[in-house]
Amino acid sequence: MIVQQGEIWTANLNPVVANEQAGTRPCLIISADRFNALPIRQCIVVPLTSRDRRLPHHIKVADDGGLKRPSWVMCEAVRAVSTSRLGDRIGSADQATVDAVRTQVIAWIQPNPALLT
Repeated sequence: MIVQQGEIWTANLNPVVANEQAGTRPCLIISADRFNALPIRQCIVVPLTSRDRRLPHHIKVADDGGLKRPSWVMCEAVRAVSTSRLGDRIGSADQATVDAVRTQVIAWIQPNPALLT
C-alpha cells in the first residue's frame, strides 16, 4: 500500500493504552513521502475529530470534499502506525492544512528555552 503526505485515511487505532485516541477514525498522513516509501510499511498520522473543542492546537481541515462533516486535526495525538491499520482513503487535505499541522507538531517537540533555565 502506498500512502502520500496530506491524504486522509480511516485508521483502526485500537488497541490503545490510557487516554490515546481510540477507534476507527479519519487520520491525516503527515509523514513525508520518502518515509512512506520505506519498506517498513509505516506512516505517521494524526487523528481527526468532528468536535470543535476550540483548542488552539487543533487545526481545522480544509479537504477536497471527502470528509462528511467539519473536522479538526488533533495535533497532540500524532503517532506512527502500520499501513495495515489503514482502511479506506477518504480524500486529501490542502497544502495549507498540512503545513499548519506540521508546524504545530514540530512545536510540540521543540525544546522551550524558557523552561531550560
